[in-house]
Amino acid sequence: MKLKHLTTSALALILMSACTDDGATGVEVDDLAGTWTATAMVFTSAADPTMSVDLVLEGAALTLVLGADGSYSFIFVFSGEPTEDEAGVYEVSGTTLTLSVTGTGSPEAWEISRNGDTMTLTDSAEVFDFVDGVEEDATLVITLVRL
Repeated sequence: MKLKHLTTSALALILMSACTDDGATGVEVDDLAGTWTATAMVFTSAADPTMSVDLVLEGAALTLVLGADGSYSFIFVFSGEPTEDEAGVYEVSGTTLTLSVTGTGSPEAWEISRNGDTMTLTDSAEVFDFVDGVEEDATLVITLVRL
């Protein structure tokens, strides 16, 4: 009899969790508002997953500001390179964060996950120069923390 009660309770918990609609990740624009800074920016070779480079460890810095109104801006600084900055609008749908740069009309989609004040952005359609002068397909994973 105890086993039947335990099984019924377990089944009820499974059904409740299956019915919970949290937008796939629970990530919404209001959840993201704030200033985020990268703690890691790792490019990994698609051809050789043992080859990777973390730009933060190499001296890069990325700051991403996400507004509650759906606007964003970011600044990327890497020694010896010109500072990159851009602004535009963003939207979240399920596990996808889409950034649209003002004036270009070409959106960029990232897979997004967030756990409290840590956010991870993944783009598997990148290229990176792992060996001087040779760009190859890569995945970029950016880990950010909210300040």
